[in-house]
Amino acid sequence: MLLTGGQVSMAISSTIVFTFTSLLFLSGYVLQQKTVHSLQAAIKPRLPKPLPAPTPETVPLNLNVKWARPVGSRPGSDADFEQYISEQNIDWSRLGYVQLVKEHVEVCSAMMLFGDLYRLKSPAKRVLLFPRAWLEDATGKVVDPYLGTSRRLLRMAARRYGVVLMPMEPIIEGADSSLPSSYSLASLFSLIDYERIIHLSSPGLLLDSSPLDSLLAFSKSEPVAGLPASAERRELLTSLLLIHPSVENYSRLRKLRLTQPMTDLDLFRKSFPVPDSLLSAWSMSLGNLFYESTWLRNSIEGFNSTIFTEATAYVHLSDPELPGPEYDVPYYDRVRIRPKNEEARVVWEKLYETFRQRRMEICGLDLETWNSPVLQAETIMDESEVVAEEGRVAGEIVQHAQNL
Repeated sequence: MLLTGGQVSMAISSTIVFTFTSLLFLSGYVLQQKTVHSLQAAIKPRLPKPLPAPTPETVPLNLNVKWARPVGSRPGSDADFEQYISEQNIDWSRLGYVQLVKEHVEVCSAMMLFGDLYRLKSPAKRVLLFPRAWLEDATGKVVDPYLGTSRRLLRMAARRYGVVLMPMEPIIEGADSSLPSSYSLASLFSLIDYERIIHLSSPGLLLDSSPLDSLLAFSKSEPVAGLPASAERRELLTSLLLIHPSVENYSRLRKLRLTQPMTDLDLFRKSFPVPDSLLSAWSMSLGNLFYESTWLRNSIEGFNSTIFTEATAYVHLSDPELPGPEYDVPYYDRVRIRPKNEEARVVWEKLYETFRQRRMEICGLDLETWNSPVLQAETIMDESEVVAEEGRVAGEIVQHAQNL
């Protein structure tokens, strides 16, 4: 049977349409698969690197010398990392980062840390301990505006970052639940559902969670491990704590705290002897796990801001002359105490500015107002002068009235 010219043309057209339709479908399918794989990679938690093998080298507490070295990367190779990590059986539901807040001003800083952990795709759990008294409200009305803000942030932390909210009681039964001093870091030991937890002093900025994740995942479960207060490693700091919660240690700490008032630092130093309760020196080869912003002011010549930023995990923003990064400090007060070293100064100023931006992005809060002690004294003097002037004018008016 012979086909006419019109039928041949129709057949060719149909073939062309079918071919291009198939190609369009296939290209769309390939593009869809790439998009799905990209989304899966984006939301997949980032797994940590294992701890490096112990070395005899002892890393000094203040690592300013290290930051003066040429730019480089954190020790360790990625060659066998994927194979190694696939052979590990890590139960991340039993590992977590915990923040403990005692007063309202601390809530946003805790939430910022959880936001950074979420952004950096840490696979560990996130837990927030807060006073149970914040939930108690017999009238149903929130009189304290700070309480209303804290409740909003707590709900947001749970919804946005998957934070587990844990109400806590005062460390001493019957203590005033409205006082921050009634709560203690000893409550961290009550979280017995977790094998190991990390607590970091806030406020601060998390630059890289991977070395902390590695510390959390591959460390031994000791009652507590923390940073040394000095290079001699004779005293414990509570700036960074790696804790194995247990009922026994929680009860022991509560009993000791009941004997006399003491700070959390004194409580931990009395309860956990050193050096057994200190992080091993070789674990610091992961980079600088914890750094105080005030140390930047002692930076030596040749300080390298690039390697500092790349090799530092967490920076605690705490300068004794300032009330904290949550407050809007006048420019001249900050200039007076900022680091002399140019590169260290750039890092220091950037940390404070980044904190301000992240505070607004995550908590929706601007910096709190603050007056320096000098300015406050001047304000008091100005007010006394105004009162004196008002008294003088009033006296003149009275004298003038009497003369009339």
